Amino acid sequence: MKKLTTTAIATLAVLIAVGVAFALWADVLKIKVEVNTGNVDVEFGSYSMTEYVGFPDGNGGWSFVQEGSNPEAKDVGQCTVTLQDIEDEEDSGLGTPAGNNDLDLKISISNGYPGYKCEVEFKVVNRGTIPVKLYFFDQSGNRLTLPATFTIQNNAGQDVVTCTLSGTDGAQVHTDESATYTLSCVVQQSASENTQYSTQIYIQARQWNEPLS
Repeated sequence: MKKLTTTAIATLAVLIAVGVAFALWADVLKIKVEVNTGNVDVEFGSYSMTEYVGFPDGNGGWSFVQEGSNPEAKDVGQCTVTLQDIEDEEDSGLGTPAGNNDLDLKISISNGYPGYKCEVEFKVVNRGTIPVKLYFFDQSGNRLTLPATFTIQNNAGQDVVTCTLSGTDGAQVHTDESATYTLSCVVQQSASENTQYSTQIYIQARQWNEPLS
């Protein structure tokens, strides 16, 4: 009888041990990470245009008078500013992958002549969710540090149009805010009659914490 009792107790102990091993109570907590990114998106805002007549200043330059301000400041040249799709602005050389989805600023001078000046003030607006810094480049990809002066040349390498771009260099623009710039272009004496000249400027908006390399 003692042997049976001992055997029964040993068997019960084994069953209890097995039960503990296979009936563990447990709970699990999870950590889920979800990241939603913002976007970089800029566009041209409001703009205005002013025209000037340049008179030789005797030192090889010009003395400018706003059109219509006196009888000699005749309204001869014409400058028009429009927003339109010029080309795919996402130039691969500037590394901007946002897509060709913006209207570009087109400045057109007609019936220009030596001494004619068109000055355009424009805004660049941040429509994205990430603060950006704005940088300017010429059509060859060279950085334009503001204030900057650049020229359009003819086939002989002569400067036929001189342009000046002013504003805050590397301006930081937050969401729904804007930066203001002024671009003025002057037709020079070396320009030929009945000839078209052109150039293009790129504005790159980079996230504010990513410096130029």
